[in-house]
Amino acid sequence: MTRVARICAWCKAAMGTVEGSFDARYPVTHGICERCAHALAENMGLKSFQEFLDGLEIPVLLLDNDVRVLAANRQAKDALGKELPKIVGYKSGDVIECRYARVSGGCGNTVHCRGCTIRNSVAKTHLTGEPCLGVPAYPDVQVGAEVKTLRLKITTEKVGDCVLMRIDEIHAPG
Repeated sequence: MTRVARICAWCKAAMGTVEGSFDARYPVTHGICERCAHALAENMGLKSFQEFLDGLEIPVLLLDNDVRVLAANRQAKDALGKELPKIVGYKSGDVIECRYARVSGGCGNTVHCRGCTIRNSVAKTHLTGEPCLGVPAYPDVQVGAEVKTLRLKITTEKVGDCVLMRIDEIHAPG
């Protein structure tokens, strides 16, 4: 486990530290501070940014350019079977239990990551601003002692300096 600093992706304010399977070469992770979340929600006429996300009827994750989850809605929490503290601040490979996120280097730092549909879709949308619509993704995930294939369809859209990833379909390994 590595402890890293957490800063707001919007205003760059310090938000303390978090511990997890972070790459020690990158000592900072991102999130959205309470002040920025409130300002964003207020601009939309909502009580909170989380209320906005939870109001969406489909699972969504807000990601940075390195597929680290900045925010997630209730539907994503339910679809992934995890509580928000085990989603927010972690890379998508860690969140879905990708088998390659568990090897040396972690999510985004193995030879297998170059072909990751989720990582590539988020990176393309972040870099070009072009959405990726209904993209099939088949990550191998660790389920207990077994490795199984998770079947997803995802859509990405750029929002500010982040990418909103919608999980259009999710079929857990059986």
